[in-house]
Amino acid sequence: MTHATHSFPPPHPARLWARPLFVFLAVLGLAGCGGEEHEQHAAAGTGTSVEGDWITVDAGKVDDTAMFPGTVIASDRSPIASRMMGYVREINADEGDTVEKDDILLTIDQSDVDSQIRQAEASLAKARSGLANARSNYERFKRLYEENAVPKQQFEKMQTAYEVARGDFNAAKAAVEQAESQVSYAQIRAPFAGTIVQRNADPGQLATPGQPLLMLMGSGDREIQVEVNDQAYERLAEGDTVEVGYRTTEGAAATFQAKVLRLVGAADPITRTHTVKLNVPADIPLRPGNYVTVNIVLDQKPAITVPATAIHKRAGMEGVFVLDDENRARFRLVRVGQRRGDDVVVLAGLSDGDRVVVSARDHLSNGVTVTRNPDNQGGV
Repeated sequence: MTHATHSFPPPHPARLWARPLFVFLAVLGLAGCGGEEHEQHAAAGTGTSVEGDWITVDAGKVDDTAMFPGTVIASDRSPIASRMMGYVREINADEGDTVEKDDILLTIDQSDVDSQIRQAEASLAKARSGLANARSNYERFKRLYEENAVPKQQFEKMQTAYEVARGDFNAAKAAVEQAESQVSYAQIRAPFAGTIVQRNADPGQLATPGQPLLMLMGSGDREIQVEVNDQAYERLAEGDTVEVGYRTTEGAAATFQAKVLRLVGAADPITRTHTVKLNVPADIPLRPGNYVTVNIVLDQKPAITVPATAIHKRAGMEGVFVLDDENRARFRLVRVGQRRGDDVVVLAGLSDGDRVVVSARDHLSNGVTVTRNPDNQGGV
């Protein structure tokens, strides 16, 4: 039995290019070419009309702003540290816990302190015995000296020994008091009411004096802490107001004006940024730890703005519909920048005098004639 073998010729190179070329031409016909208007790209909507509104754009001055991330903090924010060295025995508060003033937050093991107290008490007992012996010798030699029974040199020697013993006793007594005072440091209490926002210790960890173990944030005034670069720092002064953006509990974007409270002139040696503190108005529902964005105006630059409703997406690209001399809509690619309220900054793609459709009652398409909406009171 023989098997037929079929040989198929390879596809012609022109066929390989036909499909992507067709797709490219279709997108090009929809979006235009760099903003140029071509009659042959008119869609099937040519000859139809829709009611709409348009504006004539012109370049104006807009703020060139920089955005920096910030954090809401409490003005009464305090690190909780130990005043004695020892191992952490108990931690009675965790992140997110609310505490009252004088609540016990941590307990440091005081075994070493107890040992120091016993040692200091033993030294005190020895010093007390030495003082009693020195006092006895001093009083005895004083009487003998007054009776001219001993020379003045021996009396002065006993007197000096008594003064030294008295100094040793006072020092030993102070050492006991100091050791006993360390016991009160074994229990670390909250200096004010607030919320634990950070925990840096665990039971069994060695605590050293000054080492932050917890971070306590009070419920007083709120502030925003933000790190800015040199350029933004030079634009700010105490008392200035800047725009701050945040998200509400419903997830909606919102802004408010914050006042500059403090400026730290020294830059961080690692990040090369400056710390800036802003106030939070009482009616703004932000809590310590919330994330915000701080917008600082660096300069002003010429730019064209259009309402956000004028921006459309076609084939994944952003553009606007521009009217030609016959009021026919042509889709033109644009490059958009920051959003400012209800407007969007257009960085490229539009020129002064272009008429941009901002709304239409029906679906816009390339080549559709747009007639003035009789309810429109704006535009030219």
